[in-house]
Amino acid sequence: MANAKFVIYKDKGDKYRWRLVSSNGQTTAGSGESFSSHGAARQAAEHVKEHAATAEVVDEE
Repeated sequence: MANAKFVIYKDKGDKYRWRLVSSNGQTTAGSGESFSSHGAARQAAEHVKEHAATAEVVDEE
């Protein structure tokens, strides 16, 4: 995904989340959970970034 970016933001509950935004502005993934600090949300996004490239794609039956 060229020019995609992880965006860290505050949700309505005043907690932090991340979302992955593609170059066309569409959100393609989100944290699904909130974090108490900006740093924790950023760390989670970095973890996904690091491990997503090697993740296996499987079909659920």
